[in-house]
Amino acid sequence: LASAWSYAQRTGRTLVIDWRGSCYVEQPFSNAFPVFFEPVEDIAGVPVICDDRVNQLSFPGPFFPRWWNRPLIDCINRPDEQIFRERDELTELFQSKEDNEANTIVCDACLMWRCSEEAERLIFRNIKLRPEIRARIDAFCEEHFSGHSIIGVHV
Repeated sequence: LASAWSYAQRTGRTLVIDWRGSCYVEQPFSNAFPVFFEPVEDIAGVPVICDDRVNQLSFPGPFFPRWWNRPLIDCINRPDEQIFRERDELTELFQSKEDNEANTIVCDACLMWRCSEEAERLIFRNIKLRPEIRARIDAFCEEHFSGHSIIGVHV
């Protein structure tokens, strides 16, 4: 998200957070972002669309990476090699100081650690968990960790 935001900011694009098809939500056309985070209209001046409006959007082509210019039915199952190729192509584009002529940049590959720490911190400062999720986390921490030092490990 931080890599895509950085690119959108640098190139004057709108950031669309389209997390449909997530394994974390039951409905395949439901955008996972608003399930977990409060809605945002912009992040540090970059316009953001992050709710179920993504279902009504028609993203204009051409697309980058070029794989996404194929008929939709051909894009459903991407082999791992294609995902890794896209990760590398996106990394190269995002680290360059140029824009791409494509109307839509599809960032559907993990780009962890491919942007500045400042961009990551900015994202974390600008998106907030939904209050009911934050309350459940706080209650869990209070019940299980109150008065203890903890170390969290994510594998």
